[in-house]
Amino acid sequence: MMKTKRIVAFDISHTHPGHKSYDTDSYYVKLANRLLDSFDKAHLDLGNATPNIIRYAAISLASYMEDVVADSGAWRMFSSLCQQMFGQPVPLYHDPGEDYCPDEPSLMAVRYLVWSAACEMDDIWWHVDNPELEQLSRTAYELLDETFEEAPINEQLVTDIDEMLDRADGNFDRLRVALTWIYSSCYLTRSENAEKLLQMMEDDAMAMKDKLDKKKRLYFSIMRCIFAYKVGPLALYSKDYIAALMRVKGRDRLAQQVADIEVLPMGSYRYTISTDGQTLNMVRTDGRTLDVPAYELNMSDKLLRQHNACATTFVSYQGTWRMNGVMIPLECSESQWEGLRKDDPANLPEGTMTATPDMLLKQTDGREMLFFDNPSELRLFLKTKMKHTDSTLGFLNRIPINKDIMLFIDKGDPTHCLQFTFGFTPCIAAPDNPFYDDLVARNDAVEMLWNDDSISTGAMLWLLERNYLPDLFVTDFFPYCYTLEEKKADARFLLRYIRRERY
Repeated sequence: MMKTKRIVAFDISHTHPGHKSYDTDSYYVKLANRLLDSFDKAHLDLGNATPNIIRYAAISLASYMEDVVADSGAWRMFSSLCQQMFGQPVPLYHDPGEDYCPDEPSLMAVRYLVWSAACEMDDIWWHVDNPELEQLSRTAYELLDETFEEAPINEQLVTDIDEMLDRADGNFDRLRVALTWIYSSCYLTRSENAEKLLQMMEDDAMAMKDKLDKKKRLYFSIMRCIFAYKVGPLALYSKDYIAALMRVKGRDRLAQQVADIEVLPMGSYRYTISTDGQTLNMVRTDGRTLDVPAYELNMSDKLLRQHNACATTFVSYQGTWRMNGVMIPLECSESQWEGLRKDDPANLPEGTMTATPDMLLKQTDGREMLFFDNPSELRLFLKTKMKHTDSTLGFLNRIPINKDIMLFIDKGDPTHCLQFTFGFTPCIAAPDNPFYDDLVARNDAVEMLWNDDSISTGAMLWLLERNYLPDLFVTDFFPYCYTLEEKKADARFLLRYIRRERY
């Protein structure tokens, strides 16, 4: 087996706001390497990913220890969110006999962090009660518990996090610093997948290479990512984690303002300049209008007046629209502007309308989920009951003739409310589903958790709420000793953890 790379100061400081180094770093580097040594001595076989898993786990656990010893807020934030969302302070691991405190080492927390490290560093989803992971966790907890009283309190970390949050009040640029920390560095919310999304955004920005240099492309990409993607184990936007961190630190007013942030994604705007030159009245291609301070566009008055349109993103924070990322100036003639408006999917062609959940439910006699044995049966229903024409049903020709189908009307997703799932109908124990097969379900139901191509998140939540996936909970993903409510809460967590930005 490949020798595990030692942990260095950068690995610990990288998790801090601004990647700052502290006097206590040497202690937590030593602690991380002690954890690593204890893992090596256990001689556990976690497959080819073993070195990466145990190294990542050691770094995460040392950062966790630094956090809880100082009560700097990150773990308390995460635990508070888990309590609100799932009714448990730690996801996946429930021990009613543990005297859990968010500012002391917790075996449940350690087990979660080890499990998360395994999933992060491997290409499989690890079972919650995997015996090797449990042994790693107990080894780690013994060391953390033993050293808790001697571990130094990183008071400067607490001060820096508090100042980072306070500086975000009234300062959009400082807020983005906090959001970037959550997105890329915080030990609880960073991930390989978030970095892949950032790289993807940078690749997209390459298309603007004539307008943006390399430094601006990176800035443009990270500024878009921190608002565009759901990240971390709870599939939340960075602003939602920051708002929760603010709440556990007693900054409720600011937390609500951060939670209320509205983001308008990249789009085209035509603008007019106020008489005093201080304000731009901007009209988006979908017809929405914004009043934006002229200084937000980072252009001289002369350059502003040389153009009449731009492409950019806007974020509403504390009552003001702020430009986010970069702005590309445009000069649009009337015909060019009408072309941009026509291409905006929000502007439907004249005489057309979008189906709403209420409209569709009338056509299905109020049924939110229906089951069909094959595409032909579904085609007949869509034509006779839902008034579809052959021109809209071409997708059925690509489905095997013997494929079972589920139709779901998602009242929580007005944009994509009519949804179809293929191949998982036997897994759904709904009273009106004649195709349910518990033997098939015990093998296939668990795939519905991680395969968002198989079934939408909205449909999964609907099924879980109604207890229509009983066979999911007899798989190895869920320890047999947990209650049904604990298993349902864990399933909702796993949906978020696995799907992340697709949640």
